[in-house]
Amino acid sequence: MQDVKASILNRSDRKFWYVKYQVIFENKTVTKEKSTKVYKTERTLKYMETKYLPAWLAQKKEELKLTQQSSTTFSHYASIYLIEKRNLHNFPNIQYYTNRILADFGIVDIRQITKLQVKQWIHSLIDKRTNEGLSKNSKGKYLGVFHSVFELAKDDNVLETNFTYDIKLAGEKRNLNDIRPFSAHEVNILLESSKVVKYGELLHSYLGIAFNQGMSPAEIIGLQIGDINLKDQTITIKRNITKGKVKETKTIFRNRTIPIFDTTMPYIANLLSIAHSKKSIWLLSRGDGTHLIDIKDIRGTRSLIKIEKGMKKKVKYDTKWYKLLNDLNIEYRDIKNCRHTFAVSSIESKDFTMQEIASLLGHGSLKMLIEVYAKWIGDKALKVDKKINLYGDTLGDTDNNSNLYSF
Repeated sequence: MQDVKASILNRSDRKFWYVKYQVIFENKTVTKEKSTKVYKTERTLKYMETKYLPAWLAQKKEELKLTQQSSTTFSHYASIYLIEKRNLHNFPNIQYYTNRILADFGIVDIRQITKLQVKQWIHSLIDKRTNEGLSKNSKGKYLGVFHSVFELAKDDNVLETNFTYDIKLAGEKRNLNDIRPFSAHEVNILLESSKVVKYGELLHSYLGIAFNQGMSPAEIIGLQIGDINLKDQTITIKRNITKGKVKETKTIFRNRTIPIFDTTMPYIANLLSIAHSKKSIWLLSRGDGTHLIDIKDIRGTRSLIKIEKGMKKKVKYDTKWYKLLNDLNIEYRDIKNCRHTFAVSSIESKDFTMQEIASLLGHGSLKMLIEVYAKWIGDKALKVDKKINLYGDTLGDTDNNSNLYSF
C-alpha cells in the first residue's frame, strides 16, 4: 500500500453521510464507499470534511497498515498452504509439521526470516518421543513446508527469491533396511498369546490378518464387510482410516484386490461373525459398531517415565501390543513390522514372484519393493535351478556339449 485518499460523499437518496475512498497500491487502485452512520441532519458537510474525515482517514490508514503487516507474516502464507493441502491423504502429517513451525515463526514477517534461522531451526529438531535428533528424511518434511510457504510469498511478490531451496540438510538418511521382521517362532507365539483378553479384543484377529496378508494398519482397520468376497476368497482394499478419518488409499497402486490366503480365513470368519452381531459394516469396529479411530485402538499405548537421577527414560508397557511384546520378552518394534514380516517371509519362501509380492503389498513398482527389502532380497535371484533351459537347444550340437567344458 502506498497511499489512501478519501472524500465525503453526499448521496441524495441516503440519510447518512458516506465516505468514498481509494486505496492506492503499487500496481492497482481500489475504490470503495462506506456509510459513516452519521446523520446528515446532525452534522454539516463542513464538519464532516474538516473534523470527521481527517480522523477517519488516519484510522483507516492504520487499519490498512496492520492488515498489510499481517499479510506478510509466515502464518498468513502457511494458512494458504494448509488450505491448498487439506484434501490430501497425508494432511494430518502436513498440518503437524506446519503447526510445529508456526509455533516459532508464525508471527514473524516472512521477509525478515533468514536462511540461517531456518537452517538452525531444522537442525535443532528432536523427536519429542525419544528426545533424539531427527533423521535427514524427517527434517526434509519440515524443509518441504518451508519450501512451499516461501514459494507462496514469492508468488505474492513479497519475496524476490526462495532461499529455502539452497538449504542442504545434514544427518543420516532413514535406513530402509531398518526393518525388523519377526521370526516364524515369534509370529506363532504372538498369535497364540494374543488370544488373551487383556491384550484387547481385536489384537489377535488383527495380527492374523497383518501377518498373513501384508496389509498396512490403516488398510486393515479400514476394511468393511462388503470388501470381503468369500465366494472368490478375495479382499478389495480401497480405503484407509487414520486419526479418525476415513480416506482413500495412499496411491492408486494401494487400491487392489488380493487373495485371502487359507491361513487368514479363520480370522476373517470370526470378524465377520462379530460384525454381523453388532450390525456393523466394519470388519473391525468399536463396541457400538462404529469404525476404529486409529491403529492405536488395537495397538494400545505406552508411556515414558523420566527417572530424575541420571536423566534416563524408562518405557512402561501399558496395554495391548506393547504389553504383549513385553510379556513374551520380544524386542519392541512397531506393529507395522507385521506387514514387513509378511513381505520378507514371502521373499524368502520363493513361493511368489517379486511382481506378485509387489502387487500384494500395493507397491507401485518392483523398484520400490527392491529398495525397501533389498537386505532380504540379496542374491535370491542367483539361487535358482541352473539346469533350467528356457529356449531349448541354444548351444548348437548338444551331443558335443560336454566338450564345451574341456580345457
